[in-house]
Amino acid sequence: MTCVVPIKNGVNFRDLGGIKTTDGRQIRSGLLYRSGAFSLITPEEQSFLSDELNLHYILDYRDHDEITRHPDRLWQNTHYINVPANPLSDTVTASLTSDLSNHTQTLKKNAPFDFMVKLYQLLPFKNPAYQKLSSILLNSQGKPLVQHCAVGKDRTGVGVALTLFALGVSEEAIMQDYLLTEQLLADYRENLLRQYQHKVTADEFENRKLIFAAKKEYLTAAFDAIKMRYDSIDDWLSQEYQLNENNRKKIQDIYLV
Repeated sequence: MTCVVPIKNGVNFRDLGGIKTTDGRQIRSGLLYRSGAFSLITPEEQSFLSDELNLHYILDYRDHDEITRHPDRLWQNTHYINVPANPLSDTVTASLTSDLSNHTQTLKKNAPFDFMVKLYQLLPFKNPAYQKLSSILLNSQGKPLVQHCAVGKDRTGVGVALTLFALGVSEEAIMQDYLLTEQLLADYRENLLRQYQHKVTADEFENRKLIFAAKKEYLTAAFDAIKMRYDSIDDWLSQEYQLNENNRKKIQDIYLV
């Protein structure tokens, strides 16, 4: 079970430590984290991330315009890396969860549930952000890493799934961790959506709720797309992200106990 980290001004921030693998091991605490953006954290929270967690790598999956609007507040001794994880598509973008006001036309053209399914079908493939993630896992020598996007749901959700698959976690346990986001984002989501409630129609408001949801069907769409393109999850990890059996053993030795 993942551990929620007490950062009041963070978003959906948690330690993947404690998640069990299919062979009975578990992820070491304090090494792998997932989160939303760090644009609102206080100096005290920055010190906590630096001094208490020693959180070294920040892998930010957001687009440049998202970062310009809401830059991370960085802490000491960190290595910040930005590689956008958005699919190379003009019609499907994960940045909806960063600023809904800029995507009204996109939402009008696409049924939101279908839009989210398509996003998850595209994210796992030829994604430079996850290639960078793989490289960090292999070369970081175990220095703590957090991967994040705007709210830590979609781009981070697939990145974390990749990480957990590589470590030998079952599909069921990966889904359980993903769905925890639905609970942890509840207050943040309601506060954000309330800003749009009087600017859009009732139907448009309900559509926005679907964009911010963490639904089983979304991540399942990613899993199904992988299985349609490759014979197995292992083949996907190996061919797309250089996580063959030897490299997976290397990171398992680092991150598992």
